Amino acid sequence: MPRSATNLLDLSELPTQQRREVRDFFQFLLSRRTSAEKKSAPYHFSDLCGIMHWKGDAVAAQRSLRDEW
Repeated sequence: MPRSATNLLDLSELPTQQRREVRDFFQFLLSRRTSAEKKSAPYHFSDLCGIMHWKGDAVAAQRSLRDEW
């Protein structure tokens, strides 16, 4: 357990098994938070398919495709 967390909460009054449960739950919450932070970074698919640089007019291209219908 991190030192700062032990200073905030005194678990010495609890039986050993309950102290373990509290510690395990605290570690679960910490791991869940760190995994959520890792997942929050957006993934760029450019390494899978490359990057396209297009110098055309996007609106004109969309209108020409729409007019084909």
